[in-house]
Amino acid sequence: MEESVPEPLWRIGRFIFEWVPLLIFAGLWKFASGTIVNENILPSPTEVALATWELMIAGDVIPHLQISLYRVGVGLALSISVGVLLGVGMARSKPVENVFEVFLALVYPIPKAALVPLAILWLGVGTETAILIVFLACLLPIVLNSYNAAQNIDRNLIWSAQMMGMPSWKIPLKVVIPATFPSILTGIRQAIPIAFIALVSAELIASNEGVGFEILRYSQVGAYTKMFAVLVVISAAAFFAVRGYEWTERRLIRWT
Repeated sequence: MEESVPEPLWRIGRFIFEWVPLLIFAGLWKFASGTIVNENILPSPTEVALATWELMIAGDVIPHLQISLYRVGVGLALSISVGVLLGVGMARSKPVENVFEVFLALVYPIPKAALVPLAILWLGVGTETAILIVFLACLLPIVLNSYNAAQNIDRNLIWSAQMMGMPSWKIPLKVVIPATFPSILTGIRQAIPIAFIALVSAELIASNEGVGFEILRYSQVGAYTKMFAVLVVISAAAFFAVRGYEWTERRLIRWT
């Protein structure tokens, strides 16, 4: 069907259908505000949109957003570095797999927010704790995608490298990781929204700055319109982070 529709019309239709659920949600939100739920607790979308604009113009939320994005970026970068090496290492080495498979199976059913009090004892309240929670939350999808891709790699690639005299320690870096690159990118794509969820959870408990802290602060003083406005800001940041990554991913996969 996509081939029978002109490309401009297809893009317009796809854009409309992508935004229809959001419009329906906004309509239901507008209806619920002041009818089902008190409008002081659930302000209307128009009021939240106006508050969001005012926060952005005044610049009140920008420093907190910058801090939160820094925490997401560092935590995600660490999880990518460790997760790719760990996933490939587990696929290439049975002892490594035996050690870390049990560890991952035991640790990952634990909600990451439950680790925040322990992280506070280790690292204190602030950036380090938020980065640690983001790192732990994002690690699993990256490890699993890297592991599964490395497990299913074409063995002819490894045999060819060995026949050409490549040392065994170079094979994971020179052969396995490049061959599993598309799957690694998929794992990172799955980890990005998880990073934002973990970040806000950590900042609600263990931070005195950042968007999570701002959400908590506004809720405590009853400024629910501004609280929802900050939620809109972090949701938009996560949305554009995912879309920007998808745009980059398509070009990287095409290049590889």
